[in-house]
Amino acid sequence: MKKSLTEKEKLQERYFNNKAGTHRIYLVGGRDNRNHKIKLNAIIETLKLGENDEVLEVGVGEGEHAYNCLKYCGIHYTGIDISQKSLDVAEERLKSFKGRYRLKRDNANKLSFHDNSFDGVFCAATLHHMDRPYIMISEMARVLKPGGRIAIMEPNWLYPSNLGFMLLLKEDRNMWIMRRKNFQDWMQKAGLKDVSVKNMLYTPPVPGFMIPIYDQIDNICSRLPLIQRCSLMLFGSAMK
Repeated sequence: MKKSLTEKEKLQERYFNNKAGTHRIYLVGGRDNRNHKIKLNAIIETLKLGENDEVLEVGVGEGEHAYNCLKYCGIHYTGIDISQKSLDVAEERLKSFKGRYRLKRDNANKLSFHDNSFDGVFCAATLHHMDRPYIMISEMARVLKPGGRIAIMEPNWLYPSNLGFMLLLKEDRNMWIMRRKNFQDWMQKAGLKDVSVKNMLYTPPVPGFMIPIYDQIDNICSRLPLIQRCSLMLFGSAMK
C-alpha cells in the first residue's frame, strides 16, 4: 500500500491478522448460517449484479461474501483488505474460482483503483472499523461507475450483543456512529443519489428446524417500530 497507515488503521490490521482463520470457531451456526445468507442476499439484490459485472468488496475478510457472490452470480470479483493474513485465508477459500477474482491488500481510505472502475461496490461490517468512515464511502463512490450501486451493511449498536462488542473491544468503538442519519449524510456528501437506509432485523440462525418460526417472528417484529429500531444490522444503499 502506497499510503502509510494511521495508528487506528494499524490497530485494525493487527486485530484482523490475529483473528485470521478463527471466525468459524465462535460464530453461531458458522458463516453459512441463515442470517449470513439473508444479509448477502440483500446486498446482491441491491447491487443488481449482472453477468460479467465488475464488483468490489471493501473488507473481504476471509472471503465468505466473495465465495457466495462467485458461486451464485456470474461476476468478476475484486476484494481488498488491510489484513494480509485474512487475504491468505480468503485465497485458499476461493481457489476453485480461479480467473474470476483478484484479492489485494489495500487501504479503504485510499483505494488504489481508477475512477469509475466497478459496476457495484459493497462492504459488510467494515465501515465501523474505520476512523474516518465518510472517507471510505467517498472512495467507494469514486471507483464506482455512473449508474452503479453501493451497498453498506453494518451492525446496529442498539442490538444487545453489538452493544457488548462496542463496549468491550476498542476495535469496535466506532459502531457508536453507525446510525441511519450518518449513513445518509455520508452517502449524500459523496455525491450519491437514491440514498436509502433501513434496519434489518432477524432472529437466531439455529437450530435449523426453527427457521420457519424465526421467519414469522422476523415478519411480525419488522412491523413494530421500537423493536425494529434495535435491529441487528443497518443497511444503506445508493446509486452514482
